[in-house]
Amino acid sequence: MRRAHVIRPRAFFALVLAVTSALLAPAATSGAQEELGSVSHEEAIRLALERSPIDVAARGATRVAEAGVLEARGSWLPFVAANSTYSQSSNERFDQSTGQLTSESYTAQLTGAYDVFTGGRRIANWQAASASLRAAEALERGQRYATILETTRIFYQAAAGEELLSAARQRLERASRQQEFVETRRLIGTATRSDALRAELELADAEVAVLDAETQLLTSRLALGRQIGRPGAVRPEAGALPEVPPAIPPVEVLVERAERNAPDAVAARAELDRAESEKREVWGEYIPSLRLTGGYDLFSFDWPPDEESWNLRLTASFPVFNGFAREANMVRAEAERRTAEAEARDAVLLVRALVEDDAGRVDTATRRVEIARRALELAREDLRVIEERYQLGAATIIDLQTSQIALADAEVAWVRSRQELGVAVAALEADLGEPLSEVGS
Repeated sequence: MRRAHVIRPRAFFALVLAVTSALLAPAATSGAQEELGSVSHEEAIRLALERSPIDVAARGATRVAEAGVLEARGSWLPFVAANSTYSQSSNERFDQSTGQLTSESYTAQLTGAYDVFTGGRRIANWQAASASLRAAEALERGQRYATILETTRIFYQAAAGEELLSAARQRLERASRQQEFVETRRLIGTATRSDALRAELELADAEVAVLDAETQLLTSRLALGRQIGRPGAVRPEAGALPEVPPAIPPVEVLVERAERNAPDAVAARAELDRAESEKREVWGEYIPSLRLTGGYDLFSFDWPPDEESWNLRLTASFPVFNGFAREANMVRAEAERRTAEAEARDAVLLVRALVEDDAGRVDTATRRVEIARRALELAREDLRVIEERYQLGAATIIDLQTSQIALADAEVAWVRSRQELGVAVAALEADLGEPLSEVGS
């Protein structure tokens, strides 16, 4: 006589607790999510660019370079200064115009100076300042897209965490349903104690997966909040992970655009121009310079001063020997120019390699998304068939758990593949230094 299987109280209460937790946890988390502020991808990027200390510093460096250009332009203008002096002394002096002794005097003076010829140093200095400005602008643009890339990576990590937590809860729900199947079959005598133990083990693993997903989600939300300058955790908007990439131009077009317009390449070429201009400025030390100075003075012992005088002077200067300082400056300038030339050449090769690699990663990520989408559909259908077979006694617990694990892996792969696609596109735009929508224009 076959003995009927009964559910032990301990196992029964464990089952009730697991099912109750699975039902209540989404509601509790949903209420917590409603309390969190959510941001879109575009808003997160805007806030990060406004509040990132590195971006603020990059914009400050550009303003400093603009001031350098303004200063270089000012060297083409004459120097003008106005001075006025009032003095009083304990010793009296004889004023020839009045024949009296006085202890006071008044002076007003207007002076000016202009560099008529500087041996080309003024032109070279202006060219070097302009090159420094181009380099600063390119570096600011590069830092802008580096911040966009980092913000995108953090944003998609948080968005993926949302979906991974949902997938983990679905796994917990399936594990609870599996345990119900096993207990039902044990009641009718078609399942073994081993089946029940395997079902409990899968339920425990699913609960741990939910805990891990919740922890990772909180970490990513806090990181997103810090990135955009908000205290606490911030939730990304729902459905943020992309499924298809934007239109990608041919690799040849991307490489050609990167060599010409990538921030690193532009900055390196600008630094080379600056080094060459500084070398020309050093050459100007071997050429004489001309300086024109003049002044207009008013002096008197009484106010207002009425004794006029003026002066005008043209000065030529040429350092015949300055202790080999010119020669040392020339060696240093040439060494810096060669270094800048090598760095400019390497920067072009680097951006070329990065853009080609990024384009390949976008293509690979796009294919992974398609594969993951198909795998998810197959895994869901496989689990549906296996569950029906298990209820009919045509499949074992091992078959059921294998199908469930395959579905869990497929759900994770579906999330990760879309996350990688979004980051790959952002990396390509960061190395290009411009949106993909502008590359083909």
